Parts: sequence; structure tokens; C-alpha cells
Amino acid sequence: MADDLFSDVEPIPADPDADAHAHADVDFDSPDIGDERDEGNDPFTVISNDSVENADKLMADGQVAEALNQYRSAVRKAKEKGEDDTEQRIDLGDAYVYSGQGLNAFRQYRRAIKTAPERAEPHFAMGELYICYGRLQPAIFEFRKAVALEPKNAYYHYKLGDASAQAGDLAEGITELEASVRLKPQDGFYHFWLGDMLVRAGRNSEAVREMQQATIFSPVDAYYNVRLGAQYRRMLQFRDAAVAVRQAVRLAPTNAAYHCLLADLYSELRLDKHAVFHYQRAGVLDAFDAEQLKRLRRHAGIEDDSEWEEPEDLNLLMPRMETSEESSNYASDSDEIDEDGS
Repeated sequence: MADDLFSDVEPIPADPDADAHAHADVDFDSPDIGDERDEGNDPFTVISNDSVENADKLMADGQVAEALNQYRSAVRKAKEKGEDDTEQRIDLGDAYVYSGQGLNAFRQYRRAIKTAPERAEPHFAMGELYICYGRLQPAIFEFRKAVALEPKNAYYHYKLGDASAQAGDLAEGITELEASVRLKPQDGFYHFWLGDMLVRAGRNSEAVREMQQATIFSPVDAYYNVRLGAQYRRMLQFRDAAVAVRQAVRLAPTNAAYHCLLADLYSELRLDKHAVFHYQRAGVLDAFDAEQLKRLRRHAGIEDDSEWEEPEDLNLLMPRMETSEESSNYASDSDEIDEDGS
């Protein structure tokens, strides 16, 4: 699909110096406000001072065709008044993306880049478009442009880091996420994704620290706790894994998968009654292997099939926010290499 979409558009070059020669086939001076796929039809039937606001509402209501008319109206009005139409073109491009018209979106973003080269937003929008169609290298090029123009935007750094990691450059991905964390040190989102990249790089103890920070700054996000628990489990730190996943279960008590994961961890800790309870909860919430549950019940010495309360003897699993001694001492080979500086 990506190749068909951009079949008539020269890819963005990897070399920024070559940018001036790129896209020779795109005529930036030709009329382009209308739908390029249906030339000859004037779509401008609504002209008002709040075209974009109306278009946003129409898009939210699923009235895509009418919303596109409104966005085009906003572009034309700005153009007729000689005003900067960058925002309006980005909005129109976003609407084209939403409606599946990627090439039209491409044209709007490129024109915005040409008319407002000092602004980061059009480059970022173009990068997002390329990501939608799996074009990682041109997306990275555009995200780098956006970061260079707006270096204090944490989200731009995140998107560049994510695209770089997807392209196989974990080092750049980690560097960019570290920049996001420096810019937004109390935002759990950036700590979490930095931790995720550190996991992929095999830097386990650092990953745990970042994921812990994510759970602290985003305390209501169950997924962050689950991923922290999964990382502890990977490091064979089952106690800390159970603490993290138990918090996720408290935040999302109807998630059967979380109950199953917690039950697995309790089994590793030989807390059989706790394990059976959460397997049972998973079975109530979702279809579950009845025979497996029966075997677990027998193993735990439970005779009846009625639902029962979770045991209270959880002193072993009292939460602690700091990294455990075991996990702080744990280091992968890559951790040791980094610390030695070799």
C-alpha cells in the first residue's frame, strides 16, 4: 500500500543537503486547495470565521467529506488574506490522512514546509504521515528536522527516538528518549518508553529504574505496572514482579490477563492459595481451563468449588518503591560494559 501511495513522489533523501533538489515532480505553485483526485469541482460551499472549529466537530461526527470542505475553506480564506496558512494546511493534511488520502496529505504538508521553513510542525506532520505508511527513513529525516527547529519539544524527541528504534538504531532511540525525560522529568510516559528501549538494549537495571519512575509519575496506569512486573520477572525477581502486577490488578480488576500473570508469579513464590484465587478470578472474567484450575485447587488443598476470598497473609509482598537490593545488583553484560566505559 505504501508503494502505491507514494508511487509518483520521490522519497525524501537521507542527505539533508539534497533536500533542495527533492520532489521536483511536485508543483508547489499550482492550485492545490481542492481535492486533487477530483479536479474541476469547487468544494468551497461554506465560508465562515470558524471553519476549522466547525470542521473539527464534523470530523468527530464522522462527516468527513463536509469536514474536508471546511478545512479547505480555512486554507482558501488564509490564502486570500495573505496570512500564514501553515496551521490550516496541516489541519487539512491531517483530515486527508484520516480519510485515507495520503498523497493529498503529502502535498499539503510539503507546501506548508515550503512556505514556513522555520516551523517544526509541518516537518513533524510529514514524519507522522510517513510512519503511517511504514516509511521509516524519510520519517526519521522529517522528525530530525522538527527536533532541530524545536529542540525543547519532548514529544518530538520521543517520536524521533521511536522511529529510530524501529529502524534498528536503539542507540539514537535511547538518546532521544533521554532528552524527552530531561525535558519532562515528571512525565511517566517518557520514563516508561525510555525503560522499554533500555529493555531492548539489554540494560535491565536501568530499565527497571525508568519503569519505576513511570509508575510513580503515572500511578493510575495499570499497563506501566504490568510492564515493570514483566521486567522484574525477566530478571527472576518474582517478589518485586508480584508487587508491581498486584498494583496493576488493583487498578484494572476486570483484566483477566493481569490476574493470570499475578497468579503465575504467586505460583513462583509458592503462594498457592493466592495463585488459585487469581486464576479463579481470571476464569470468572474470561474463559479458563477448568481442568488446570481443578489441579491447582487440589494442589492448594481446596475442596469446594465456591468462590473464596483472597488470603490476607501478604506481608511478604508489601510494596516498596525503591529498587530492590537484588535488582540493583543485577546487571546484564551490556550494563557492565557501559559502567566500565569499554
